[in-house]
Amino acid sequence: MEPYLHGAARDAYDAWLESTVARFIPPLTFPEVRKGAVALSSLYVERREAGRLGPRALEGRGKRAAFATYYAGLHFLVAWHACELLGDAARSEVTRVVDLGCGTGAVGAAAGSACTARILALDRSGWALGEARRTYAAFGLEARTRRASLPAGLPRETGPGDLLAAGWVTNELGDEARTRFLDALFAARRRGARLLLIEPLAGPASPWWKDEAPRFEAEGIAARPLKKSLALPAWIARMDKAAGLSHRPLGARLLVG
Repeated sequence: MEPYLHGAARDAYDAWLESTVARFIPPLTFPEVRKGAVALSSLYVERREAGRLGPRALEGRGKRAAFATYYAGLHFLVAWHACELLGDAARSEVTRVVDLGCGTGAVGAAAGSACTARILALDRSGWALGEARRTYAAFGLEARTRRASLPAGLPRETGPGDLLAAGWVTNELGDEARTRFLDALFAARRRGARLLLIEPLAGPASPWWKDEAPRFEAEGIAARPLKKSLALPAWIARMDKAAGLSHRPLGARLLVG
C-alpha cells in the first residue's frame, strides 16, 4: 500500500486538511459530520434521480462540513494521482488550470500544485467559492474565482497552456447541459487545451461514458479508470470506518491528456 503523498506535497496537504477540519469541528461534532458524509453518499448513489445534485449536496451544515473535510480530501488525492498520468512534459506546459465546478477547490489545488500553475475557478455556489479561495491559499496558488454555472460559464478562450479540470461535475448535469459541456471540452481540446475529467467509477453515475469517451480518445485523451491502494490520511480513514464507507482502493473514471 502506497503513502497517499510524499514530501512537500504531503506536508501542504496535511496542513490544509487539519486546518479545514478545525474550522468545522467545533462547532459541529464528529457524529454530525459523519451523518453529513452518509447523507452525501446516499444522495449521489441512491437518490440522484431527483436531480439538482449540486445544490442538494450543500444543504445543511453537516453535508457542507463533510464535503469540505472528507470528500474534498479524497478528491484532492484522486486528482493529484490522475495528474501524474499526464507526464512531466505535459504538466510543464500547463500555465493555467481552469477548475470547472470547483466546489471547495480540491481538484484545482491538486492540479495547480502538480503543474505549478495559476487557477481560474468557476462555481455557482458562493459558499463553495469561499472554501475554494481558502484551499488555493493553503497551497500557495495564485487564483481567481468567478461565480458561474456550467456549461454557460465555461471560458470561451481556452487553448494551449490550459488544463480544463472537471472533477465529479459532469454527472451532476442534465442531459442537454452535459452534452453542451462535453462539446465545449472537446472543442477546447481541439484548440490545444489539456483535459482532466474525473467521474465516479460506478457506471450508473456516468451512463454517457461509453458513447462519449471514444471521440475524446481519438483526440489523444486517455479514457481509463484510476485505482490506487493508498494508506489514507487518519481523518479520512476514521470517517470511512464511522460512515461505513470504503476508499481502498481509491478510484475514479478519467479522461486525461
